[in-house]
Amino acid sequence: MSVEKPPAIVLASASPRRREILITMGFDVRVFPSGFQEESLEETDPVRFAMAAAHAKGKDVSHRFPGEITVSADTVVTYKGLLLGKPVNRDEAIRMLKILNGKTHTVITALSIFNPQKEREYTGYEATDVTFRLLTEEEIIRYVDIHTPLDKAGAYGIQDISVPLVSRIDGCYFNVVGFPVSHFYIHWREITTAE
Repeated sequence: MSVEKPPAIVLASASPRRREILITMGFDVRVFPSGFQEESLEETDPVRFAMAAAHAKGKDVSHRFPGEITVSADTVVTYKGLLLGKPVNRDEAIRMLKILNGKTHTVITALSIFNPQKEREYTGYEATDVTFRLLTEEEIIRYVDIHTPLDKAGAYGIQDISVPLVSRIDGCYFNVVGFPVSHFYIHWREITTAE
């Protein structure tokens, strides 16, 4: 009996959460983070920003692996038109969480999939509404000090539950983690299957 080899993917991201999700889905993952700098984008619309960043990261890495499927993603948090990326320090993380405290915001994850062998690519996004419970200032500071969320858009990870922040989500949970599983799978299948 032969065991089917897991499909290979080059992940153009250093995110351990994205890597873990793809491995759990059964992919053989090679991590090769892109050198693309998001700061170079002038786009202010959250959806367009995330899609442009995901596409640029994937394109950068895809050229290096022309025989393989490359996947990239970019997650942003937006509240009332304000774009919240990764905080640069502890104070900014606390400030971001105070903005989101007790309110509903939107998490947008854009993803790009490149299949150079078939000259196919896909870029799209998923949006999920997330509502924070009303937190005390002490809870916000404790959360930041425990998790040091400088690598997370909006300064939080929904999976970090030592200080529960979220009271409700409307949409895909994995999108809030940073990788919309069903959205990815549907489009990965589309661009990798024979015509």
